Amino acid sequence: MGISVAWMWLGPVVPLPALLRGTGMLVSALLIPLALILVPVFWFRRVPRKKRKVAWELTVTLIAAVGIAFLAYGAGDDHALQERGRWTKAVVAKVEDRKSDKCTLRTRDGQEISPLLGEGDGCDAERVGPGDELTVLYDPEGAAGPADEMPSSSYGGVVAGLAALIVATGTCGCVRMNRWDNAYDGDTA
Repeated sequence: MGISVAWMWLGPVVPLPALLRGTGMLVSALLIPLALILVPVFWFRRVPRKKRKVAWELTVTLIAAVGIAFLAYGAGDDHALQERGRWTKAVVAKVEDRKSDKCTLRTRDGQEISPLLGEGDGCDAERVGPGDELTVLYDPEGAAGPADEMPSSSYGGVVAGLAALIVATGTCGCVRMNRWDNAYDGDTA
């Protein structure tokens, strides 16, 4: 779990190539959380498959693992912008008005700013349109998303709390499932 958090955080900080960042997101937000549930359910269980059940604690573990992956990525984005971000006047080239608005930005000299500016970072389709000028903090490496203000949040406490929750609920859930296995052994003897 720690490696996945580090991978998510390092993606924008180092910056890792887009393929590695995408793979990190897939592994950290999907595969590792699913493994936290599926391994205890299917591995080394003495209970027949039709009688198996999952401890509710593992559901909490799954949700916390997905949350920690996204928080680590956000923390990495913020750190990357604080370390190497540059302020610039950007022109809005295109606005995608969807559930979550996204703006394509270009610098005054025509260079595209990558990735897209999100709704929470200053792109609001109701108040921003093509041709508007915004002052944004962007990552010249293109790994961290642009923002309209300097990020100042610290995710350390939340990430540590979620990690502790994952360990506690995962351990508790696995212990309960082991007790069910032992009780099944007692019933069949």
